Amino acid sequence: MSLLPGSNIRIDRFEYMRNDLTSYVFFLTHCHEDHLKGLTPSWNFGTIYASEISKKLICDRFPNLNGLVQSLEMDQEHWIYCDAEKKEGVSVMFMDACHCPGAVMILFRGKFGTILHTGDFRFSTSMFQNDVLFPPNRRNKDMRGIAIDVDALFLDNTFADPLYDFPSREEAYTCMKDIVRTHQEYRVFVFTYYLGKEEVLVNLARDF
Repeated sequence: MSLLPGSNIRIDRFEYMRNDLTSYVFFLTHCHEDHLKGLTPSWNFGTIYASEISKKLICDRFPNLNGLVQSLEMDQEHWIYCDAEKKEGVSVMFMDACHCPGAVMILFRGKFGTILHTGDFRFSTSMFQNDVLFPPNRRNKDMRGIAIDVDALFLDNTFADPLYDFPSREEAYTCMKDIVRTHQEYRVFVFTYYLGKEEVLVNLARDF
């Protein structure tokens, strides 16, 4: 949840503050509860830019916001004006954050420089396929130093500690599938929170 330095861009920050909220441009990385704080059915402080999936999730929950949420196509550069006079703008690109449905990382380019805001993300080798983050002319066999240069990097890391060494999604799902397969005489409960485990449920349904 950030206010980009040198700009009026707010990311995942919708709560009321002393500042006039109508002077900001809003972006949403994803629809988990801690990133939606401040959004209510009566929220009306301006356009919220989000992915198409996030727009559908928000507007399903808050139908009154349907006219305020604008979706941006993934992996495409968009020019967003930051003032009513349309004199100041910023280049914006949404990229898959490999988190929950609709979750994005956002690459900003403007007078403040180049900023990558990750939101909540889960690193995946699939990210190396993004030619904007990892230009082909910077690739090398060791896959080091191949990312673009940024002036600021906003990391939203819940588990940024070497103590946490999680398996990949594929490894975790294989483990879960093996548990279900070896316990088919039992009733298996899969506990999930509001958003983010749909792929697990769909895959289990297909496999069993």
